[in-house]
Amino acid sequence: MESYLTAEISAAALRHNLQTLRRRLAPGVKLCVAAKANAYGHGLKLLLSVLAESVDALGVATPEEAVQLRDWGFGKPILVFFPACAYSGDVERHDALAQLIANDVWLTLVAPAEVALVAEAARHLGAPAAVHVKIDSGMGRSGIAAEQAPALVGPIRSEPGLRLVGLYTHFAIAEADDKTHTREQLARFRAAVAASGGPAGLLLHAANSAAMIDLPQTHLDMVRPGIAAYGYQPSDEMHTRLPLQPCLRLTGRLMAIRPMPAGSRCGYGLRYTFTRPSRVGLVPVGYADGYLRCLTNKTAMRIRGQLVPACGTISMDQTIIDLTDVPSAAVGDEVEIISPDPTDPHSVEGLARLAGTIPYEITCRLGDRVRRKLVGPFAAVAGRSE
Repeated sequence: MESYLTAEISAAALRHNLQTLRRRLAPGVKLCVAAKANAYGHGLKLLLSVLAESVDALGVATPEEAVQLRDWGFGKPILVFFPACAYSGDVERHDALAQLIANDVWLTLVAPAEVALVAEAARHLGAPAAVHVKIDSGMGRSGIAAEQAPALVGPIRSEPGLRLVGLYTHFAIAEADDKTHTREQLARFRAAVAASGGPAGLLLHAANSAAMIDLPQTHLDMVRPGIAAYGYQPSDEMHTRLPLQPCLRLTGRLMAIRPMPAGSRCGYGLRYTFTRPSRVGLVPVGYADGYLRCLTNKTAMRIRGQLVPACGTISMDQTIIDLTDVPSAAVGDEVEIISPDPTDPHSVEGLARLAGTIPYEITCRLGDRVRRKLVGPFAAVAGRSE
């Protein structure tokens, strides 16, 4: 059945972005793209063939995401960012570890207590577990504290059931104009690596999108870009702005039109008043689809080539737009809800600014009712040069 909403996902844009990012890397530096949360809402299965041809590895958050990638035929390395033993029960943990080890997935370890648990699962399966250690170098979220890293890395190195593949960290504010904290994190990470036996034979990785673009010294052996791969700038404070191409365009069909007298109001809370006789349309998108309610009376959509304001409170499933200045608009017309042109106010980046959030949230919130469809280059960005 046809959906009311369609997210057009450009394979050409993704390929362009991956090539653009790859060109920033020295020979031999691996590209591990973060593909968690359904490729940041873009549709991982839809984009998998493009990713597979261009990346050296993929990063996901959960074991379920990793096993799903293997089920879909992805044969390159997969890194699971969540700790390997974060489960409520022994049976659940055992089953998850068995699946991950059997599928040759890279596990993340963050605590000494995990060493014996993963090693036991590996011995039971008769295959070594490939692991990375995450080191907290100054983000304060996850990973073993930098000064405690040797106490985790040492036992892993001596455990025959485990194969230490890499050490990594994650930056807290690499997208900020001031890079001081990021440089300090990098120095702290390097010191932890040295104290843990050195980097020989290991993959060291730290750079997210922002660090990869602005701080080449963070590239190390592998980089882990996320948002940049899908075509969005990590922040407005970046020192370098790459010619990225957004991968997403969201459209819906105009499903109703009605007149509204001057002085009338619309939507929950009657938060919008029409100052002239108006003609409004109804678009089948709302906060259940990821179109944030906080965008109420702030944003616009495009119909028949013209921007029109969204008016009234954004509902769970519906948004009202003012069609007064587009008299030719008719029921069934395509409405562009999110534009792939980053200069548009209703682009991913434009909506993020209006909502006081980041592009990640705009794309990741796209709901299951949105049909994702693979397309070629978008007309708005097809002619962009590098």
